[in-house]
Amino acid sequence: MRPNGTDPRPDAEHGWNRVTSMARWLARRRHPAQAAPAVSVVIPVYNAAATLAECLTRLFQSTFVDFEVVVVDDGSTDQSAAIAANFPVHVVPTPGRVGPAAARNVGARAACGALLFFIDSDVMVAPDTLARLAERYARGDVDGLIGVQAAVMRHRDLVSQYKNLWMRWTYVRKTGDVPLFYTTAAAIRREAFLRAGGFDTRYAGPNVEDTAFGQKLARVGVRVRIDPELEVEHVKRYSLRGLLRTDFARAVALTRLKLRAPRELAKNNTSVPGSYMASVPIATLAAPLAVAGMAAGLPALTAAGCAGLAASVALNRGFIAAIRASDGGTRALAAIPLLWLELVVVGVGTGIGLVTYAAGRRY
Repeated sequence: MRPNGTDPRPDAEHGWNRVTSMARWLARRRHPAQAAPAVSVVIPVYNAAATLAECLTRLFQSTFVDFEVVVVDDGSTDQSAAIAANFPVHVVPTPGRVGPAAARNVGARAACGALLFFIDSDVMVAPDTLARLAERYARGDVDGLIGVQAAVMRHRDLVSQYKNLWMRWTYVRKTGDVPLFYTTAAAIRREAFLRAGGFDTRYAGPNVEDTAFGQKLARVGVRVRIDPELEVEHVKRYSLRGLLRTDFARAVALTRLKLRAPRELAKNNTSVPGSYMASVPIATLAAPLAVAGMAAGLPALTAAGCAGLAASVALNRGFIAAIRASDGGTRALAAIPLLWLELVVVGVGTGIGLVTYAAGRRY
């Protein structure tokens, strides 16, 4: 056994022995460490054995070398801690499962760099990602930067690519300062992070804690922008059930977040387009009307429902066009029924958020 308690033998089951050797070789190529690195990469980890080795290997293939990696092990029960221990990273354990918001705060406090770069354990950076980040910050005109998901990712099924393109499109369309902080890939000056007080630890699971933090940054005057050239691959496969469950939970949480800040009710301080928000109640009402009309043999009711569904597509034509540009017309057409289903689920989630908030649930 090693001094850190890990087994030095190759682990054929997880396949991270080879990439670990590569990471160590790449780490030896780095310049001698300075008193404090320019960038601290902070990665909250919970049972991430499937992707963590590749995530860390990609980081150590960076052309930029003045960085450290802080891996926060949030109570993993798989091989995540052992995998991280085989890389030249700082592994910080949490006292049990605390959730990604609290884990990121732990990582930020342990980091030494003036710039914090948060990524998830299933995010793969490009060789020039850190160099682009450092170069952009050298201009001195922003405190925070948000990266975007690359249009091309390895999971090419309809549901996974639909979600990947949605997350990309909702961010690349934004310009100027934004009240956002998307932790799939987002950087902030450590001083600004600490001044803002970090993430709200009342979010126990992955949800809208980064959206809430972005809104808090805007309130305290921290300037954040999106850099479309800062692309990463988010290696996340979605099932239909998983997508709808995620969107339902986010709708509930976003509704409660909005209601907790009544002075900002008129502001759209999320990444979700206003046209999408408008289409949610339309589709939520139109879909049952269309189904009921067809079941009861009432053409007028069916026509009203179909008209509403058509309107919801028109309101989201920019997103459908983005799918067509990336994946072709057939995939764009296939995405329309998925859009309708998602809008209805989000509508139900919004309603649940309103009711539960009135009942006293704030998170």
